Amino acid sequence: MSAAGSHTTLLTPSQGLPPRRVARTRRATFFSFVGLGTIAGVWLMYVYLSEHGMRWSEWALLAAFVPLYYQLNTGFWTALFGVWLMNRPSPDPLDLWRSLTPEEHEQPITAGTAIVMPIYNEDVTRVFEGLRSIYLSLEATGQAANYDFFILSDSDQTSQWIEEESAWLELCRQLDAFGRIFYRKRRKPINRKSGNVSDFCRRWGRRYRYMVVLDADSLMSGGLLNAMVRIMEKNPGIGILQTFPKQIGSETLLGRVMQFAQALYGPAFMAGLDYWQCGEANFWGHNAIVRLDPFIKNCALPPLPGKEPFGGHILSHDFVEAALMRKAGYAVRLLNTPRGSYEEGPPTLVDMLKRDRRWCQGNMQHFWLLFAKGWHPMSRINFLHGILSYASSLLWLAFLVFATFLAATPLPRESPQAGLAAQILLGLTAALIFLPKATILLDELITGRVFKTPVMRAMTFLSGLLDTVVFTLLAPVLMIFHSRFVIYTILGKGVRWVTQRRKLDGGVDWVEILLNFWPVSVLALVWGVVAWWVSLSFLLWISPILVSLLLAIPIAVAVSGTRTGRRFHLFLTPEEAEPPGVLQAMEQNLDEVKGRLRLQPELERFHGLMQVFLDPYINGLHVSLLRRRRNIDVSRGYLDEIAGRLIQQGPQSLSPQEIKAMIHDTDTVTNLHYRLWSAADHELAPFWITAIRQYNLASGGPFAHTLARKTKDDAIENKP
Repeated sequence: MSAAGSHTTLLTPSQGLPPRRVARTRRATFFSFVGLGTIAGVWLMYVYLSEHGMRWSEWALLAAFVPLYYQLNTGFWTALFGVWLMNRPSPDPLDLWRSLTPEEHEQPITAGTAIVMPIYNEDVTRVFEGLRSIYLSLEATGQAANYDFFILSDSDQTSQWIEEESAWLELCRQLDAFGRIFYRKRRKPINRKSGNVSDFCRRWGRRYRYMVVLDADSLMSGGLLNAMVRIMEKNPGIGILQTFPKQIGSETLLGRVMQFAQALYGPAFMAGLDYWQCGEANFWGHNAIVRLDPFIKNCALPPLPGKEPFGGHILSHDFVEAALMRKAGYAVRLLNTPRGSYEEGPPTLVDMLKRDRRWCQGNMQHFWLLFAKGWHPMSRINFLHGILSYASSLLWLAFLVFATFLAATPLPRESPQAGLAAQILLGLTAALIFLPKATILLDELITGRVFKTPVMRAMTFLSGLLDTVVFTLLAPVLMIFHSRFVIYTILGKGVRWVTQRRKLDGGVDWVEILLNFWPVSVLALVWGVVAWWVSLSFLLWISPILVSLLLAIPIAVAVSGTRTGRRFHLFLTPEEAEPPGVLQAMEQNLDEVKGRLRLQPELERFHGLMQVFLDPYINGLHVSLLRRRRNIDVSRGYLDEIAGRLIQQGPQSLSPQEIKAMIHDTDTVTNLHYRLWSAADHELAPFWITAIRQYNLASGGPFAHTLARKTKDDAIENKP
């Protein structure tokens, strides 16, 4: 990648931070605007409410209004400052892209960098084809020699574990990458993702200067990875450099609207965040590069006092790691990357809410960290913003409840002064909500920052109007669910760690939607009756929210379907119009994999088990990767008994715990391979007879390996 424009910079290479004077000036400017806007809104609300004195319900409504209006002003001014930065006559002198000269972009990379991907019961093919694309993209830059890849598995589904092992070996063989791509499976997933990364740092972190953290759905180009390492090398005071991952690969309406919004509005918000966060930005846990030495020394996460959900293991560990890195004196910076950093998102509204449930609990845990000693003030603000991202829904709901109560207990007719304050406040609030999007859309029409052709700019403008409709319909529904999540957390109801679904398998799940959203529609009906009883004018005032809640089920169905406006170029992103090389390569590989031999449904569930017990290639691999130690948890007699049941009754007869005990024992795994191939048909369960026939039909090819084939001589004869 090449830097553009002038290369003068205000960055201090020894620190990686902007000069303190610049940071203070920027923050004073930004928060002055935020503060003035918040004070103006709160004062107008107070004028409206206090006309006849302040009742307790009016004080409560005003208390809920203050943080809501602060958050609204923060988002408004972040977006406007970002648009200003993107259109200023000279580029931002603090932009990290400008900290490298063209010559430095071409210098060889010598720093050792580990690219780590923690996974948990993920789509094996998607994970390894994504890694293949990143690996080949790095090789194309000529700078791949100092990068190593680590797949860190916490998968607790045994069949998934075996598929990961075979996919890892196949990928290494196809790319000739033994000693460059490593696979590690933890026996006990202690502390989830953060514990997985911590375990890597303890075992292998000292061998590398940097660590690039990826999610299972992450995708990054080799050019961007090289640029990130070079920026870290030139700015040794930067501890974490966080990119802007853009959403890709969405098929549902919700996913396409989300990825379109990220592509169009994201750069402005990122530029605005970088303006006022300076060296105290947030870490989002993936698609970022970390300086390992200070990370290992300073960013260990102790458990919070008490039990979950507020105590115990820290779920949203990335915010805390960023604060700890800054506390240690290192900068945490944002890199507003236009291309090269990608991720996938939840396909349906239900999947998004499941993810938000985990995020909500993690962010609410940060309440206690607000008052801990030693944080940089900006780290406390980041914690506060994270809490408000979910608590604001409960505040909004409380605001509406208090507004309903006030409407039901009216005071004498309002004065012209109170009416004028209400009208000004309504107009100001509408501007705060809609002006940033309108400004960004106007900027796109004028500059063509996303699309160059006038036709595509016009379609982008139309898509922006339509996504406003979608988000307006979704906002009240999200308010109800996020409020419920916050209440669950306060009441001590924790959340389980589950695999996130990233692709829609099959059509819309009506049953799941009905079970999740019918209470929302019932709430809207009851609230609507109350509003009608209060007054017709109040019903009209609150009707946009009630209509969205009433239509929660059809809205959830509509946004979770795959029939979108793509054929008319609606919600189109640059990555769809002109796919980058790393994304195009991955999609081509995934298309190749789709053509592999499909197993029967009853066999697909136990695909990994069939591989390890029937294929000598995979059997030997699994045994070699198991650490040979005495299994003190189970007896030999118990293992022999469940092995016999596996042969005679099939894997369906075993519990997940029995399969796990068996698959961890090297002798059992080896013996079962020989017993299955030497047994007569009458000694085998029908499952194994079908599996052996399928294996012979596949000749050890697609049956054993699920990756796209990239070498000329890629077939291995696996028959015993």
